[in-house]
Parts: sequence; structure tokens; C-alpha cells
Amino acid sequence: MSTTDIALFDANGAEVGKKAVAASVFGADVNTHLLHQVVRWQRAKKRAGTHKVKTRSEVRGGGKKPWRQKGLGRARAGSNTSPIWVGGGVAHGPKPRSYEFRLNRKERQAALCGAISARNGEGKCKAITDFGLETIKTKDAARVLANLGVERGKKAVVVATEQDANVVKSLSNIAGVKTLPVDGLNVYDLLNAEFLIVTESSIEPLESRLS
Repeated sequence: MSTTDIALFDANGAEVGKKAVAASVFGADVNTHLLHQVVRWQRAKKRAGTHKVKTRSEVRGGGKKPWRQKGLGRARAGSNTSPIWVGGGVAHGPKPRSYEFRLNRKERQAALCGAISARNGEGKCKAITDFGLETIKTKDAARVLANLGVERGKKAVVVATEQDANVVKSLSNIAGVKTLPVDGLNVYDLLNAEFLIVTESSIEPLESRLS
């Protein structure tokens, strides 16, 4: 497996070395069309699809013909539930349905690798040895992010493992920062954020997931 090096930082923002990572994950080609497809797929899965309007057969009314067919000098009408009447049914309106469509696993995997590589290519993918949080402290977590160049108000995705419970809870109150497990990292959240922060302990599981 070919590898590439990324800088490894500590909680103070100082570079402490290099980390060899899989080139297929952190240095992959970026296919913008594939990224677009996966974002569409993710958003479509989130749609409830519960929209519903009543047709002319479902609205209240109908039955009797409003007036006779001829002789009154007005347009003929057969029912007051017609779509052209106020209060009538809706023609060709939305019905409950699923918006999901299929996208195979290899495409989704390639898109995620491309999104990670895009952030890495921009210099906005930072690997950190450890946040160094012994307790749950939002202020300290925000300071670590600032040391990594993630200024206040900037959007960031932090990938952490179960070992980083204090990190997850400390970052939960910071606006624009989203903490995800390795299995939860996805293209939509990654493209929606400006920075990607990965803990050193999460790199190997992430490579295993995408290998």
C-alpha cells in the first residue's frame, strides 16, 4: 500500500513529526461529479417524502352538478371539486414517496476518500496526537482548535474514537464544530465544513474502513 506523509500536531499547535498515511485515503484523486452524486444521495435519504395534497376525489363537495349544462351564458361545470375551482382538488400534486436512489459502496467510498484528500490538499486536514483533555472542558477544547488554526466561527469536523469521550463532550457546545466517529464520517458533513481534524488514534480505523 502506497503511503504519503501528513504533519502531526500536538494540543499546542506545534508540529511534532510526520505520520505515514494511506495515499488512497489522504491523497486520492478528487472526482467532483462523484462528490455531487453522493451529496444528492445523502440528502435524498434524509427527505421524509410525506408531502400530500387532495385530489378532486378527496376534497369535500362534488356530487350535484353546480348548474345546468346550457342556457345560462356561463362556462359548463360538472363538479365544484374541479381543480379550476377555488377549494377544488389539486391536479398532479405531490404524493407520499421515497426520494432514495441507489449508489454502490465503491462510489461512496471513492467520494469520501476524495473529500478527505481535497481538505488535505488545501492544507485544512490536521492530524493531532491528542487533545490532552483530562476533564470535559469546552474552553480548553476551543483553545486546542484555535492552536490548529480553526478560528472561532469556522466550521470543522473532528473525527474521534471511543477513547476520546472527553473530546466529544467538550466540543459539543462549540458552534460549527461537529464531532463524528470513524464510521460516521461522511461526504456531506466534510464538504460542509472548512476543516477536518483527525486524532492520531482514529487514522488507522479510518484507513481500515476505506481500504
